[in-house]
Amino acid sequence: MNKLKEKAEKFYATLKKSIEKFPLTMITVFVLTLIYAIDLGTNFIDPDILLNMTIFGFTFADGAFLIETISKEKRKKILGYIISVVYATIFTYIFACPDVIEMLLPKNIISWIEHLFYCSTMSFFILAIYFNYKRSMKSFEQYVTSVFVNVFKTSIVYAILALGSAIVTSIFIYLILGGSTYTLLGRIEILVLGIYYVPALLYSLYNIEEKNSKFSKVVIKYVLGTLVIIAFAIIYIYIIKIIILRDMPSNQIFRILAALFILGCPIWTMMESFKENTIIDKINNLLPKLFIPFIFLQIYSIGIRILNNGFTENRYLCVMLIIFEIIYIVMYLIKKEDIGKIVLVFTALMVVSTVVPYVNMYKVSQISQYNILKTFKENNTYTEEEKKKIYGAYKYLINSDEGKELVENLLTENDKEIISDINMTNPSDKYEYMRADVDMEYIDIAEYGKLYNVYSYCYLDNPQSIVETFENVELRNSNDDNDILNIDITREISEYIQYGDNLDDNFENINEIQIDNNKKLILTSIYIYYDKNSKEIEDYRLTGYLLLK
Repeated sequence: MNKLKEKAEKFYATLKKSIEKFPLTMITVFVLTLIYAIDLGTNFIDPDILLNMTIFGFTFADGAFLIETISKEKRKKILGYIISVVYATIFTYIFACPDVIEMLLPKNIISWIEHLFYCSTMSFFILAIYFNYKRSMKSFEQYVTSVFVNVFKTSIVYAILALGSAIVTSIFIYLILGGSTYTLLGRIEILVLGIYYVPALLYSLYNIEEKNSKFSKVVIKYVLGTLVIIAFAIIYIYIIKIIILRDMPSNQIFRILAALFILGCPIWTMMESFKENTIIDKINNLLPKLFIPFIFLQIYSIGIRILNNGFTENRYLCVMLIIFEIIYIVMYLIKKEDIGKIVLVFTALMVVSTVVPYVNMYKVSQISQYNILKTFKENNTYTEEEKKKIYGAYKYLINSDEGKELVENLLTENDKEIISDINMTNPSDKYEYMRADVDMEYIDIAEYGKLYNVYSYCYLDNPQSIVETFENVELRNSNDDNDILNIDITREISEYIQYGDNLDDNFENINEIQIDNNKKLILTSIYIYYDKNSKEIEDYRLTGYLLLK
């Protein structure tokens, strides 16, 4: 009982300190939490109004969190709050009234404003973390370690609270309320999330006074650190294999190395907090230097992709990651004590990538793919590789409004048909179009109460396996793009591909997919574009009906 009381007092103290340090941020979080908890199951607030309230609250809280982090003076805080209100109001209006905005501004400006919103939101939060780090007066590795440990502890406590409250509430609903509705359970979970977890996470970025325990040392240094060292060893063995066998790096190597840096960098940074001059510590000091050869592998891997197929957003971000890695390594080698400024470098690169005119990832990608598509107008004959590039550029551009305008200005309808024919004659790929028309009169809806027209489509910059592509398909309501159901249809797609050219004759017999006891999907058409050898998916579209009980 005493321990329970002690935990409750600690929770109250944390909550109180959070409110004292971040008053308007916490108040905004609490208000949104209460609104969502009350609205759940009642829908007393119009969905559009609720969305606008969420955008405003989230945007304002983001700005307020930065203001409350960097400023202690009351006047500066008030000024910052006013700016945050204006900032949140502008963006809320833009998202709330898209029809009005489209009449006032061209599409490319609207698109840029949307990118500015996401970029500024992320930048404010990252800058708040950076200023919390500077305020702490600790080294970067100590701050990162303390935040990691705090977040880890907070997440464990939250998991226990969420599970415990779910069990208690479920018992109460079943025994006292007769199991009539479990909406109360959802409301309680929302309250636990908004009243405990979010404030505790934000306070974890500020409160780093607790000393790191032996347990955190074991987890970070001896478990995570050892795994990173093993990963380095495996990749060095791979490099030796490349040299001996003269085998070119696979496309997957960039993803592996990127993941190694993204996960490994924080780990070897945190390991600096537990220096004891052991063998692990000595190896850890070498890890940033040992990563340098990996950068050359990444440059080669992504460079080949860009030379062959041009820039896309993903490839642009790969280049930015390489630039970030190079800057990090240089800072680490030249002035390690200032390595914390890498947070500012990350923010700057993010701003360049998303909103700086002419050099952001969207513009660079569009220009790159447009230049590839122009080769179609400039030549009459093409190699097989050029055919694939032209079709890929065409598919990329028509997936965005700005890209469609470029295509319309460059190509005639006849050109588009020729490009489709080019794709059909590409021997390195297999093109499948499978369709079944289902008459509504013959759909058995006896067990179901609702029927929706649904669709899903995806153009993949980097072809993926069937599992990667279809294990989490976003099935969208044709009348509401925000109404999304994620489903796994890998088994069915594998079966469809096995039918190959004969699928048209059999599709109506296998187009019904039972998602669970309450949901069934009936496909009316399906299109898959994939490599006939590897079976990797490049493009797919499907339409159908979703039945709900």
